[in-house]
Amino acid sequence: MPDLKHPTLVQKHIALKESWLCEALRLKETQWGQLDDRAARLRAACEPTAARQIVARANLLGETSGVALALGRVQSGLWIALIGLLVIAALVGGSAALAALGAGLQPVNVVSALVVLLGVNLFSLVVWLVTLIVGIGSGGWLAQSWQWLVRKLATGPEVGLAGQAWWSLWQQAGGLRWVLSGVTHASWLVASLAMLAVLYFTLSMRHFSFAWETTLLSADSFVAFTQFVGAVPQWFGFAIPDSETVRASGHLSRNSEQAQALWASWLTGALVCYGVLPRALLLLASLALVARAWPRTQPQLHSPYYQALAAKMWPAALPPEGLVPPQITPRYPPRDKGANSATYAVITGIELEGEWPPLELGRAIVHTVMIDSRDTRNMALGQVAQLNPRRLVIACDARHTPDRGTLRLIAELASYASKTLVWLQPAGGADGPDGADGRIPVWKNQLHTALEVEVLVTPLLAPVSEWLGRSDD
Repeated sequence: MPDLKHPTLVQKHIALKESWLCEALRLKETQWGQLDDRAARLRAACEPTAARQIVARANLLGETSGVALALGRVQSGLWIALIGLLVIAALVGGSAALAALGAGLQPVNVVSALVVLLGVNLFSLVVWLVTLIVGIGSGGWLAQSWQWLVRKLATGPEVGLAGQAWWSLWQQAGGLRWVLSGVTHASWLVASLAMLAVLYFTLSMRHFSFAWETTLLSADSFVAFTQFVGAVPQWFGFAIPDSETVRASGHLSRNSEQAQALWASWLTGALVCYGVLPRALLLLASLALVARAWPRTQPQLHSPYYQALAAKMWPAALPPEGLVPPQITPRYPPRDKGANSATYAVITGIELEGEWPPLELGRAIVHTVMIDSRDTRNMALGQVAQLNPRRLVIACDARHTPDRGTLRLIAELASYASKTLVWLQPAGGADGPDGADGRIPVWKNQLHTALEVEVLVTPLLAPVSEWLGRSDD
């Protein structure tokens, strides 16, 4: 079994999307059984580390199993749900500010207005702090609403699994609480900013009188309350009513312009200092903790699942015997010179008689072992998968009737190459395209029906070498 702790085998930083895909496949295979991953393992064998092989396998299986598509839907759902939640928060916040001020026909009750602007926000903040301390919280009801919206918006096969993998990945990294908390604080921050904007705009456009009303409390109680609430806003330059202004506002008479301005400043300062600033600071703290947890969103390579997977993949990563060394400089450069571009021209054969490889093949053409057994089949598949050839020739004996196993092998080999040619060698070296025994039409019919490959019938090597040497430009 490969040692994943070895520095040359461990990939320290795997992208979040790749880690997410690995986790989704882990959950899928743990719950529903192992996927057919032979082709993916063969393709991933060329990666330099066990961790990168696991990621490459996940990328290939994700495309074929539909998990990658599900991840994209969940990712879109996460953003759409978040934007929708913030829009709703802004609308609710603006409506709350209008409700706090009223229609302006009666003086604004400053205590009631303060409760409307801050009451639910502060109560939610206290509940969040309590659940954070006792460790039972899930980010608050706003974060739960976000999760619910994601489930409603992201629908389709494998989507539930992809969503489960997203939360599981952050949970393992110790960042799920802060992701959900960030959504909660962002929603309240947007709501508070909407309140502030509507409050400031409305107070700027209309005259409002302010008053407090009570049956049991004295005026001194409201003076103390006003001074207590206005202490922090004063640090930021907000003016607050003095004791005389507070006492004079205890009846329904109209305030002076100065008193109106002081009460408006007091309300605005309270909203800024107790609504906007705490949520902004907590949002920044949550984002910082999310960023701190981000590097830990990696596949748990030391878990039994990944250890077993690495042991299964490792033999495919061993250098195959009999492969022509890939130091050969190709005669024709590939069209795409990127890191993943196909470079080699490769030829392989299936159950041929005579000498292999063909004489005068050319040094720029790579050949694999002759496929005549299960071991050579696996070896050739591994070689072709690692080389990812630009052009591939599969030589076949036209005297043999193409069966399902041969067609599957041709299809699998062709999946690793940019272009594939099936070279049919006629029986007895016949020059005719159909051969004497009529099997060549069967080959052509089967290949054209099931596969997108070219077919060439010839006993000669020259046309095959010419096809291998063509430039794809």
